[in-house]
Amino acid sequence: MKNIKNPKDIFYISVIALAFLVAIVLCVRYRNGRTDTGPDHSSVPSLTPKEEKVLVTINVDTIEDGLENMGVLVTQEYYFTQVETYTKEKKILNFINSESGFTYSYDGKVTAGIDFGKVTVTKDEETKTLNVEIPYSELQGTDIDMDSFRIYSEKESLWNSLNIEDYNISMSEFEETAERKAIDSGILERSNDQAKELIRNFITNMPGTEGYTIKFEQRSNPYES
Repeated sequence: MKNIKNPKDIFYISVIALAFLVAIVLCVRYRNGRTDTGPDHSSVPSLTPKEEKVLVTINVDTIEDGLENMGVLVTQEYYFTQVETYTKEKKILNFINSESGFTYSYDGKVTAGIDFGKVTVTKDEETKTLNVEIPYSELQGTDIDMDSFRIYSEKESLWNSLNIEDYNISMSEFEETAERKAIDSGILERSNDQAKELIRNFITNMPGTEGYTIKFEQRSNPYES
């Protein structure tokens, strides 16, 4: 092989060798970088999205206004068939009892409900409680179906005849009897329960009432003596 003695040739060879060495180093670093999991973000602070909370507060006046707009609602109905007996007694010659009479029946309906405009609501933020005071249910109407009126089982004594004038029961007596039986059947208590359920559903569907406990307070029964 020819000896390299020219200084220029030695310089060129040195440059080529250095470039070759740099290329080898770059290749090694490139291969090592490919096996890395990725850039190190440990020193970069993480950014969390800012949560914006919208606070919705419940206004008891809004609840009361909504309930007042509902007005008087019938929450229970009592259907009945009333059977009564009319008797006419008479003494013959002051010592003989004579009795005549008949049985009659009629159908009707009694309704009960409350005035939602009389409902009051207060709020306790510490206990997260909505206190609802409601009036006691009242009878809202009595409907007697006069077309259903029937008379049967007549019993008439020979000396004590029945006349149409003898039978003079007024409509008010029909209604009083029907209302008394409706109350005895528990129509007012059922109406109270139904009214509470309607109010509870109304309140819980309003925004801002989540997490509140609803407590009811019933006013006194107007039909109790």
